Amino acid sequence: MLDEMVYIYDDGTHAAEVGQLQAFFQGLDVNFKVLDITQDEAARQTVAAWKDVAEAGFPIVRIGEKIRALFFKANPNTLAPAYAPGVGVPLTGEPVNVYSAGWCPDCRHLESYLTAAGTPYTKTDIEQTDGAPEQIIRWSGGRRVVPTVKVGTAALLFNPPPQTLGRLLGV
Repeated sequence: MLDEMVYIYDDGTHAAEVGQLQAFFQGLDVNFKVLDITQDEAARQTVAAWKDVAEAGFPIVRIGEKIRALFFKANPNTLAPAYAPGVGVPLTGEPVNVYSAGWCPDCRHLESYLTAAGTPYTKTDIEQTDGAPEQIIRWSGGRRVVPTVKVGTAALLFNPPPQTLGRLLGV
């Protein structure tokens, strides 16, 4: 189900949590790399681009070389619903913000999915909101990706498949 490289960022103080994440990804037979931002300048700079959302805490899990998803204060229970269906605890009750654009068919499809599932969300039109495109570019590592979905302080997903988002949210 997860066929992309996974990066686990830590600040050197969450060995137990990082160990749990390593075991989780090994169990899914997923390639991963652990990066300590106190030892790796490039990793520290990458995390600095997420400063407005990274405050939620370490460890941070990044899915994909091209960033597909970011999870803050990550643990197997919050990742499992999206990547190991039937396991873990969905992020129910977290506010959902969909960054979208009127010209984007993937945005309309995702919004229709959330509406049909009865999932409340806030929509931010990046064409009408000052700073929104730049924020997405910073979060995504340099790409202007819509839809981008922010789930509370827990996760950012870039053009997620609706079913993956639905499992993560428990809908």
